[in-house]
Amino acid sequence: MPRLAQLCGVFLVSAAGLLFQFAQTRLFSATLGYHLSFLVVSGALLGVAIGATAAATVDRARQPITTSWLAVGAAMSILAALVIETQLDPLVVGVFATSAAAYVLGVPPVLLASWIIVRSLRQAPAVSGTIYAFDLAGAATGGVVGYLAIGALGDQALYGVASAFCLVAATTFLTSSASRIGWRRLSAVAAAAGLVVLLTLWGEVLAPPRPGPLKSTGYDLAEGMTRDIARWDPLARVEVMRFGSLGDPVHYAFLIDKSVPTESRPPSLAMELDMGALTPIIATTSASDLAVLDASILGAPYELASRQSVLVIGPGGGIDVMTALRHGAQSVTAVEVNRAVVELMRGRYASYSGGTYADPRVHLVEDEARSFVRRSADHYDLVVMTVVDSFAALSSGAYALTESYLYTEQAMADYLEHLAPGGTLAVGRWYRDPPVEIVRTFNIAVAGLRALGNSNPAGHIAVMRHGNFGLLLIGDRVYGAADVQRLREFATAHGFELAFDPLHPGGPFISSVDEAPATDDRPFFFDTVPLSAVLSGQASLPFGYGILGSALLLALALGIGLAIVPLYAQARRAGGRAVPPGTLTSIAIGFGFIATELVLLQRLTLYLGQPSLALAVGIAALLGGAACGSAASSRVRGGARLPALLSALGLLVTLALLPLVTDATLAAPLAVRVAVALIAAVLVGLPLGSVFPNVVAEVGGIDTKLVSWVWAVNGTASVVGAVVATAVALGIGFSGLGAAAVLCYGLAALSTADLRRFRFRRAVLAKLPTLAP
Repeated sequence: MPRLAQLCGVFLVSAAGLLFQFAQTRLFSATLGYHLSFLVVSGALLGVAIGATAAATVDRARQPITTSWLAVGAAMSILAALVIETQLDPLVVGVFATSAAAYVLGVPPVLLASWIIVRSLRQAPAVSGTIYAFDLAGAATGGVVGYLAIGALGDQALYGVASAFCLVAATTFLTSSASRIGWRRLSAVAAAAGLVVLLTLWGEVLAPPRPGPLKSTGYDLAEGMTRDIARWDPLARVEVMRFGSLGDPVHYAFLIDKSVPTESRPPSLAMELDMGALTPIIATTSASDLAVLDASILGAPYELASRQSVLVIGPGGGIDVMTALRHGAQSVTAVEVNRAVVELMRGRYASYSGGTYADPRVHLVEDEARSFVRRSADHYDLVVMTVVDSFAALSSGAYALTESYLYTEQAMADYLEHLAPGGTLAVGRWYRDPPVEIVRTFNIAVAGLRALGNSNPAGHIAVMRHGNFGLLLIGDRVYGAADVQRLREFATAHGFELAFDPLHPGGPFISSVDEAPATDDRPFFFDTVPLSAVLSGQASLPFGYGILGSALLLALALGIGLAIVPLYAQARRAGGRAVPPGTLTSIAIGFGFIATELVLLQRLTLYLGQPSLALAVGIAALLGGAACGSAASSRVRGGARLPALLSALGLLVTLALLPLVTDATLAAPLAVRVAVALIAAVLVGLPLGSVFPNVVAEVGGIDTKLVSWVWAVNGTASVVGAVVATAVALGIGFSGLGAAAVLCYGLAALSTADLRRFRFRRAVLAKLPTLAP
């Protein structure tokens, strides 16, 4: 049985591994895009697989590297990843080179942590459940620490915390004299604390993130733009930038009548989310400063709707709130999910923006808009939602892999159901040529209207255009001649264009109205290019698809080449056959667990409303439940078959019942919903966590060399599974992915029968000499 100190070391390196992934994902999302962050997960899982190979091959040396030095190496590799990732300029070396570097740099810390864990399992396979439990509990803790600490410390400091965990873990594996251990532990703890303090205070100076080409907003610091402030939170990195001392109106010029003189436009600051999505903060000293908004395309819906109550989804820097107040709204409810944005607008930039968020008519809610709307019983004369996404990234197809629950058929139905009689929903999106994105928005609006029983959905929609910006106006009624006339007069007065007239429908909007819209089950709104069009040569491959395909090939090549091939001959000899025992079971578990994780997080995101909270709660509870299941795995008789069957059955029941439970508790306080989410994730994790330790114990009973083999196979399956699961969700939705996860655990249960037969035959053969006369 490993010492408690060693088990704590396993806990710490596992916590460091997941915290490192969290920090790397946040940095990657800010510099290159959230849509590529799955590469971080894939690289980390590759490290898990290769760690098993290292434990089986390098540890055969006469003097293998000590576990303490492996932990120190993990600490140093985490810091190296931070330094290199923030020194590489994607605008110079390119996105693919930067992505590849981040992928490779994400491997060593997890590889070394995996090496430590597999070494512990090989040394004591009989208590694999206990070791695996500490591993999973550590990973759960790392995810929670990342969520709770990033706002206070910053992302760079999280690298320091992860490195500090590894340094402290190194002291738990020391085996020298007590006096030397005490000195080394003191030194390690001091170094760990120093790292965290250093990166908390000077992380932005020592390791500032660099935006990639898809994040560029067209304004460069070298061209006279300065950064006021930068903050991190679990959702995004928030920066406020300015030209000159007061700012510049250029940041909201795309929304304003071009004939309005520049000197009549108040200056503004640029608030950027994850270095690409821009929301302006307009300088306001008096009500007259906002007169420029009379000539804004955002004023169009006020030509149609009553001005009593307005709901603003994602107010950001406040321009939609200012527009509502300028047009006489009596009550404005603004729902903002990003805590850092709210703090800045209520604090540092309250005076600059004229106290917009402090206006007595404005009711600010910190919540995710979709979740808020689903729980709200209120109705509004106008619901407003304006684009903040990067135009460059959207134009490239980079966001094809990104899910969004704000732009689905069910979301549109939710918004429309909360309109007061005569109300209007205004959705602003980029209007490109060809108008793929705005047409897709039109399609989900049509689908939402049809879901509510409207037989003439096109008659409820008008589209206004100004340059690259389009505004869909969706009414709870069919628009009449008087409505269209008011819109035409407004458009003519300000140089805008009525791109879709509900009285004379036609063009690209009507011709594509029967295309499948984004749904809650397949929420890939930005996946605007059908795969069939790519295969037929009618459209080029979107950037996101290219990355996905490249990641799959890379995962297969590296996983097989660096994890599977080096161990195969050894595992074949140990198992005595071409397909070593435990192989099929480990593959099924690897695919099944990563698919389960993705589906569970998707369901919880819709339920809790806050993606970062859903991630923290879901990962922590799933891994925590798995840790408990792992700790109890040694008490399960019959090997891995029963846990695998229970996993398949439990997952099937959860996927069927969870929507009923979440719908029934949707209006409950957040604390209650978090509790429901925790219970659901723990219940799913319990049987899942007991499957693999039983596989390890069974193959360890045959030959300890097979422990490294099944760990490497499982890790490689997870690497490939992370990419394949994304493709499956894109193709058939998350329900289909959930069904695939159930099938994987069912296959795992079937494959364990082969493992039991193998052990039986091995036992019989071992007894044959004693039976001879």
